[in-house]
This record gives sequence, C-alpha cells and structure tokens, in this order.
Amino acid sequence: MRILGFCLLFFTFIHWGNSQTEISDFVFGFEAAPAISWINTDDNRINSNGPNLGLRIGTRGEFILSENYSLTSGILFSFNQGGQVLYEQGGRLLPNSNLSEDQYNEALPDNVDIRYKIQFLEIPFGFKMRTNQIGNARFYAHFPEFSFAFRTGAKANLSGGTQSTYTIDSENENIKDEVPFFRFKWGVSIGAEYQIGSDTYLVGGMGYQSNFGDILKGGGTRTDGSKDNSIARVHAIVFQLGVMF
Repeated sequence: MRILGFCLLFFTFIHWGNSQTEISDFVFGFEAAPAISWINTDDNRINSNGPNLGLRIGTRGEFILSENYSLTSGILFSFNQGGQVLYEQGGRLLPNSNLSEDQYNEALPDNVDIRYKIQFLEIPFGFKMRTNQIGNARFYAHFPEFSFAFRTGAKANLSGGTQSTYTIDSENENIKDEVPFFRFKWGVSIGAEYQIGSDTYLVGGMGYQSNFGDILKGGGTRTDGSKDNSIARVHAIVFQLGVMF
C-alpha cells in the first residue's frame, strides 16, 4: 500500500508540474511480447532448473500528460509464464491438485522436476517518460509499472525421479489450485517508438517483470514430514513489440 501511495503522489506531482497541459489526448495500440520466465525460491532444496518461453498479447492505452509524460494502462493475456523447478526432496508437493495418478497424489519422488505453465489476465497501470523526437524516433522508460494479475489457468509437466523411489513423466497436469487467483506484479522497461505515420508509431522494447508475494500456495509435505513453506517468485524478461495509433 505504501508503494501505491508513493505512485499516486508521484503522478500528482508530475501532473502539477505540467499543469499547462490537460489530459486531453489518448493513444491506443496493440502489443505482442515474447517472454522468457523462470521461477526461483528461498529454499536451497528447491531450485530453478529451466525457463519457459511464453507470450503476452493485448491492448495498451496512454493518457498523455505532456509531450514527455503519460499514464498507461491496458488489458493483457499472458501465456506459459513460470518455469521448471527441481525439488531435491519429494513428497506431497502439489497438495491442492488432483493429479492423474494416485501415486502422484500420495508422494512425488525425490529429484522431481515440475514445469509450471501459468496463464494470467493482467491489467497494468504505470508511468511512462519519453524523450523529444529525434528524427522519426523517440525513446522511453516505463517505470514504475504495476499489474493486477488474475490467474486463468495453470498446468504442470512432471518428470525425473530416482531409482530408489520411482521415475515420472507426465504432462499437462491441472494445477490451477496451486496458484493464487490474484497476484500483484511490478516491472520496468525501456525502448523506442518509431514514427511511420502522422499519429502511428511502431514500438519495440525490453523489460523485466516479477511478482510480489508467493506465486504458489505451497503448504505441501515432504517425505521427511517437514512442511514446504518456501516462497516462489516468477521473473520474466519481456521483449515488447507493438503499434500505437
């Protein structure tokens, strides 16, 4: 809440500083952004073991405050967010899911890889700063940017195991109840806008995004009887491609 309060004060200050410019212009566009995401945790027995290649598509809008500043929002659909995680110690690691085999529900094996594949509906909002136009181009920094992220689906691939327990190879297990319905994300990006018409710009940039809090509900039980109280976060490098009108 302190972060939100700071952002509101920051936006108010910027608008006051540009009081000669009314919020009288609005631009609209589309975005398609490939993303490389991965998961890490605060437990050294649970380690990131590979990224996901995903995609974020949707619409973007900007309320123009001045030539150099704008407020942004949009509606985005994010696909295949997450990554592969190696659990050195097995157990009932997905306690909120009904997996395809009873054996999986009782206990997953040691050294099991779980590839999380999560879908979100995101409503971003943020602040964008841009340079004056240089030729046909102008450059921007998008910071801060926050996002309300609503989980729309989640699947998992299970693989690995050991000979002393058992090996596993299962794809697209339904694990949507392992992921909270709502999470709050933050990010930052930089890029360029290239003018191709009087009011039309091609947009290209690169950004980083992560989430506040735990991306997984957790609460599972390991084979030694201990609880999985780890905190997991998704990190993503996003390559932004779009057009604004």
